Amino acid sequence: MTWLITGAAGTIGCQVAADLAARGIPLRLLDQRHPDTGLSAGAEFVQADLRDQAAIEKASAGCSAVIHLAGVTHEGPFAAMVEHNITGTHHVLEAARRQRVPRVVLASSHHVTGLTPVSAPAAPLAPDSFYAVSKVAGEALGHLYAHKTGVQVIAVRIGSYRSHPSEPRHRVTWLSPRDATALLYAAATRPLSDRFLIVYGTSGNAESWWPRTGWDVLGYRPVDDAGQYSAIGSLTDRFMGGAFADHDLPG
Repeated sequence: MTWLITGAAGTIGCQVAADLAARGIPLRLLDQRHPDTGLSAGAEFVQADLRDQAAIEKASAGCSAVIHLAGVTHEGPFAAMVEHNITGTHHVLEAARRQRVPRVVLASSHHVTGLTPVSAPAAPLAPDSFYAVSKVAGEALGHLYAHKTGVQVIAVRIGSYRSHPSEPRHRVTWLSPRDATALLYAAATRPLSDRFLIVYGTSGNAESWWPRTGWDVLGYRPVDDAGQYSAIGSLTDRFMGGAFADHDLPG
């Protein structure tokens, strides 16, 4: 059956759509703007805004999975985070409930624990920005819908999605494109014993700060490791969230 990818015109969305289309998965791609690189072969495009509940519900009809990548991906005013990230995620989950979509994969962020000092074990929650708070809310919505509706939800705390590591933090946080596709595919397809799961989304970086809890559940076996690349300097960040943690709040 068809998979819906929101945020399909974004950096991750474009690559994941192309990779999944190559696997023969029927796709419905949703974004506010048309992808610059064109549609993946056989994919259907829906131009819609996450704030439009009716449009999201219509786009979800007949889908067997939703990979929710859309939203604001940088720090900004709190009202914008609520409008686009929190309300948008609610619309996606509510659409899945109404259309009986069995599985939703939410793009969360490692910034939900970004105010954890790099010398300490990862905190359960330590959001480093309004953006991170919106992702905490998204995870909470996912937990609620997973336990009160028929939808299974996996929240993936995405690390630093790059073609290759380019700064010291990436030795720890890097997620390669092919590992990202493998992880999201596993999250959309793997049978689960629990209705809700949170996993960190990185490549197999030997220096990772975060537990790999849930990787075995999903059968996720990353093939890349930031250690494959030459040295890119010494880590100077105080917190796991890097610059997000060091910047003042907007306003």
